[in-house]
Amino acid sequence: MRLATINDLEQITQLYRDTILTVNLKDYSAEQTAVWASRADNTHAWAGKISDQHFLLEEEGGVITGFSSLTDGGHVDMLFVHKDHQGKGVAGKLLREIEQEAGRRGITRLTTDASKTARPVFEHFGFSVITEQTVMVDGVALNNFKMARSL
Repeated sequence: MRLATINDLEQITQLYRDTILTVNLKDYSAEQTAVWASRADNTHAWAGKISDQHFLLEEEGGVITGFSSLTDGGHVDMLFVHKDHQGKGVAGKLLREIEQEAGRRGITRLTTDASKTARPVFEHFGFSVITEQTVMVDGVALNNFKMARSL
């Protein structure tokens, strides 16, 4: 596990896009996943996340198998696992390291906005649903869940 750099941007956005268009397709429509995946094209926003957040990568053989990020305020902004590495413990490794980093920073509560797909993963790691919410992405509604966990 290591911190992401700007040199990882292409591989990160490809993993993001591929995961949404395959794994998340089971919980969202083709229209929803297409508009959501298109967020990968905003390289400026991604570069900001890499530089401004604690942005972790898990790798296997030089291939990024997953990533997660933590904001200074304790928000788990990202948690994505490569479509070919689902169910192999990647999300757990990433979340445990995010929790450790939060502890080092004195953060006592983590929050996230989890997709329908990610909700069970976050629940498995002790997060609880605060509320269901609807997010508009380029005029398309996507439902997700505001979740939190005390540390």
